[in-house]
Amino acid sequence: MNKKNKIMWIIKEWKPYRLQLYLLLFLTLLSSIVTVIYPLLFKHLLETLEIILGKPRTLDPLAPILPIIWMLITVGCVRLIASFYPAFRSMMNVLFEYVLRNRYFKYILEKDYRFFLQFRTGDLVMRLTNDIQDFPKIGWFICSGIFRAFDSGIKIIFCVIVMFFLCWRLTLVVLLPLPLMIGIFYIIANKLHDRFQKNQEAVSEIGNQLEMTFSGIKIIKSYVCEEKYKRFFALSLEKRYHTEMNLVKINSLMQLIYEYIDYFAMISIILFGGYLVVQGKISTGTFYAFYTYLNMLIYPMLDLPQLFISGKQAFVCINRLDEIKDFPIQRYETPEPTVRQPITELRSIRFENVSFAYPDRNVQILNQLTFEIHKGEKLLILGKSGVGKSTILALITGILIPQSGEIYINDFPMREIDLESFRKLIGYVPQEPSLFSGTIESNVYFGLEDKEFEPQNIYYHQILEAVQINKEIAQFGEKDQTRIGYKGLTLSGGQKQRLAIARALYKKPSLLILDDITASIDAHKEELLWASVSAMFTNLTGFVVSHRLSALRYVDQVLLLENGSITAFGNHSSLINDNFSYQDFIQHHYDKINKFDSF
Repeated sequence: MNKKNKIMWIIKEWKPYRLQLYLLLFLTLLSSIVTVIYPLLFKHLLETLEIILGKPRTLDPLAPILPIIWMLITVGCVRLIASFYPAFRSMMNVLFEYVLRNRYFKYILEKDYRFFLQFRTGDLVMRLTNDIQDFPKIGWFICSGIFRAFDSGIKIIFCVIVMFFLCWRLTLVVLLPLPLMIGIFYIIANKLHDRFQKNQEAVSEIGNQLEMTFSGIKIIKSYVCEEKYKRFFALSLEKRYHTEMNLVKINSLMQLIYEYIDYFAMISIILFGGYLVVQGKISTGTFYAFYTYLNMLIYPMLDLPQLFISGKQAFVCINRLDEIKDFPIQRYETPEPTVRQPITELRSIRFENVSFAYPDRNVQILNQLTFEIHKGEKLLILGKSGVGKSTILALITGILIPQSGEIYINDFPMREIDLESFRKLIGYVPQEPSLFSGTIESNVYFGLEDKEFEPQNIYYHQILEAVQINKEIAQFGEKDQTRIGYKGLTLSGGQKQRLAIARALYKKPSLLILDDITASIDAHKEELLWASVSAMFTNLTGFVVSHRLSALRYVDQVLLLENGSITAFGNHSSLINDNFSYQDFIQHHYDKINKFDSF
C-alpha cells in the first residue's frame, strides 16, 4: 500500500466519526488561539506597567491594568475548557484500537486453511495487539498523532505571524534552523521505517515462539527438550534485542537533535533579542513575548517532523494489518445476483466427479469422486493414511472447495446454498479435539448461543452419559464448572475426545462428522458410545472415519479410497463378498474380520 492509499485508509476510518472529528478540530483551534493570545496579553501588561512606573502616581494606578487582568482571566477560562481535548483524543485512540481489533479479528475468522498455513498464531496475536496499541502504533497515530501535528502546525502559523508582526528580524533568526531540522528528520525517518519493520517482525517471532512453547509444553517436557526451546527462544530474543537497540540508537539521535535545537534557539533570542532591547528597537514586553513564543514553538517545530517518523512506523503496522485483510479467500463462485438457498433440514449429500489437490502439494488428493448419502444413513470412510479421508469431511463442511466437480446438498449445488444455515445442522468432531479455556459446561454448549443453553437440563446430562464422561466429571472438584485450561490441558486424551463428541451431539445435529475420534477411546467405551448415539439419534446422517472394525456395526455404507479414487462403495456385506479391493483392504488391515476386532 502506497502513501496515498494509507492516507485514504485513515480518512475512511474517520468517516463514521465526523462529529468527533469536528469537535477535535474546534478544540484544537480554540486551544491554539488562546495559547497564542496569552503572550500578547502579558506583553501589553508589561508595557502598561512600564508606562505606569514611568509616570507620576495617579489616583487609580490599577485602572489601566484591570481590563488586561480580566482578559487574562477570560482567556484562562477558555483555555481550561480547551485543555480537555487531549483526554478526548486519548478516548478516541482507545475507540480506534477497539474498532480495528474487532474488524480484523472478523477478517481472520473468514479466512480458509491456506491463510493459517502462512500466518502463525503468535504473529497474528502481535498484529492485533502490539501493532495497534500505544505510541507510535495505529490507534495512537490516526488520532493523537495527526491532531498533535495539526495542533503544532496551527501554533507555528499563528506564532510566526505574530512574531513577524512584532519584529521580523528576530523572527528570521529564530526560524533559521528550521530547514536544516526538517532535512535531518527526513533522513532519519527513512532509516527508522526499515528498522521499525524489522523490529515488529522480531516481536511477532517472539509471540510465535511463546505460543509454540506453551501450547506444546507437554511434548517439550516428555521429550526433555527444555534446553532446546530455551535456545530457540534465546535466538528469537537476541534478534529482537538487536532490532530494539537499533531503534534506541536512532531515537537517541533524535533526542539529541531536540535538545540542541532548543539550546541554540534560546541562545540566539537571548543574544540578539537582548541587543535589540538595549538598542531600544523593541520593548521589554516584546522581548518577553518573543521568548515565550520561542518556548511555544520549539516542540511544535519538532512535532511536525515527528509526524513523518511516527507515520512511517504506523504505516508499517497498517501494511501488516492489511496483509491479513487482503489475503485471498477461496470461495464458491456464484453468478450475481444469487439468493442462496437456506438449508433447514438435511435430505441428501451427493458428490459428483469431485477432485481436489492442496496448493502446496503436487499430488492429486481426490480424483473424480462420485457417491451419495441420504438422510439417516451413516457412511464409514476407509483408506490408508494420507489418502484423503479427512479432506472429504472438510469438503462437506465447506472448509475446502473442490477444484472440479460439484457437491450437492438436498440436490442444490453447494455454491448456491446458505453455508451458515447448513453448518448449523452439523456436529463436527475433528481428529485432534479442540477445546477452549473455560469450564467443562461451556465447552459442551459451545455450538449454541448462551440464550439457547438451559443450564443443567436433562438432555445435557443424557449427552454426558452417552459419551461416557459423566462419572469422571463427578469426580472433579467443581464438577462441570471445572476449568479445563488451555486446549484442555488438565484432561486426558480420551476425556478431551469424549468432551468434543458431547459438544457435537449437544447441538442436536442432523449431520454428524467424526474424524477418527475413537483413537483416544478404548474399545468398551466406543461400543457404549455407538449404542447411545444410535438410540438417541435415529435419523442422524453420519460421515465417519475410523480405524476400528467395530464401527461397521453402526454404519449403513462403506467407502474405500485408494490413490484418491473410490475403489469400493456399498454396504459391508455385499462388498466383502463381491469387491476384491475391499476384501484385500480388510484382510490386510484387520484380524478376525468376522468378530469385528479393532486394529
